[in-house]
Amino acid sequence: MASINIPVTVTTNISGGYLTVRVHTSVVKVKIKDIGIAEQQRLRIEPGKTLFDLVLEAAKTFVTDFHTREFSAADLYHLATEKHPELNLRQNSWSCHVVSSAPNHPSYKHYTARRRYFRYLGGGRYSLDSSIQLQTEGSSGS
Repeated sequence: MASINIPVTVTTNISGGYLTVRVHTSVVKVKIKDIGIAEQQRLRIEPGKTLFDLVLEAAKTFVTDFHTREFSAADLYHLATEKHPELNLRQNSWSCHVVSSAPNHPSYKHYTARRRYFRYLGGGRYSLDSSIQLQTEGSSGS
């Protein structure tokens, strides 16, 4: 018996919890059950808190610790990731929440979830809105 070599191209892709194997025109898609991966991708904030709460908390901390009222979304993001390393904070989501917290930002109109925490100063810089109190509930003032 003679053997014949036939070249075959096989492509594989893992995306969205599925393994896709493609051989010529045939496709097989198999759901992958990987323990722990789905849990790591979700943002786990304590009950009753939102990402907006973390953004405002980071801004108040930044203003208090660095004695300045001006900051960028990246400044707040780095502060939040240092304080909450256990959270899977995504920089894109974080930046969107900062923009949607500044009513005078040109892109504010594109967001449905909006807050009035910041004033956009231009060039990626923000400041706390004058209506925001720096003291958090439960902290004692001097």
